[in-house]
Amino acid sequence: MFLRSDFNGHSKYILFCRGNEKFSPERREELISRNVQRLYISTKDTDKYLKYQERNLKYIVEDKNKSSLEKSGALYQVAKNLTEDLLDSPRSGNHIERASTWINNIVSHVLKDEDTFSSLFEVTSHDYHTYTHSINMSVIGLLFGKYLSLKPHELDSLGTGMLLHDIGKVTIPSKVISKVGRLTEEEFTAIKKHPKAGLDLLEYRSNVDGLSLKIVIQHHENHDGTGYPYGIGGSDIHLFGHISRIIDVYDAMTSNRPYASAKRPFAALSEMKEKMSVCFNEELLREFICFLGPKDPRKKLRTTDKLYNLPSFTK
Repeated sequence: MFLRSDFNGHSKYILFCRGNEKFSPERREELISRNVQRLYISTKDTDKYLKYQERNLKYIVEDKNKSSLEKSGALYQVAKNLTEDLLDSPRSGNHIERASTWINNIVSHVLKDEDTFSSLFEVTSHDYHTYTHSINMSVIGLLFGKYLSLKPHELDSLGTGMLLHDIGKVTIPSKVISKVGRLTEEEFTAIKKHPKAGLDLLEYRSNVDGLSLKIVIQHHENHDGTGYPYGIGGSDIHLFGHISRIIDVYDAMTSNRPYASAKRPFAALSEMKEKMSVCFNEELLREFICFLGPKDPRKKLRTTDKLYNLPSFTK
């Protein structure tokens, strides 16, 4: 770890502690006496630091001296690292186990901390990549699940399914996944295979339960039966499938994608309700809007924002 020294507009980093040195009470007092607020690591040690955070995530989440934002930031950073590893090696049982442990920690954070809504939304990414989208899905899904009063074990399954929902995309050529222009019919046919491919990768994993797998296979099924891969609809879609369909679309629309800029939450919800309502369970979409509405930090409306008929969204 390094200390930073600023002089004449230039920064210099001075070694404070080597990796194999014990952080003694004397070293701690030294930092306090010098009013040092931050220590730094080399960029080449970032992966080591994230692995250290991951190993100690339970203690970070339970630390009463850390703010909700600090805990949320650590959770999100760890998730980015492990999700990238998972997508690189989707058949690794170790990575699936790491994902399961992360879910346990974030569920604990969501249930015990009343400030998780604002802090977790603050750390989520607005740039669309498969791994950031998966983390956002899990974060938003858990917060919405808490709002719906789901039980802790249901939240575990919901969060796991959301995190793993797009794992089947590792079987799709990357040039198709990241294509900027309109997909050809052949390319779209390939894309539509990813829910089943994800199910094939996960269905025999003992630490991924059936509720999580419902999300993996159903997150593109529409309420009116026009979705894929099976074209089921209505009550044939599990509750978690309906939830994942709503959040999948919402997060995609509010993120910067290769072919479209991010929409504001208000605009995304408006389009989902007015132009895509057949895709979603109407009652759940209403609940999702109620869930986001009171907590949206962007209170000021644009002149182009179209107001809803608010009484129709009351419980």
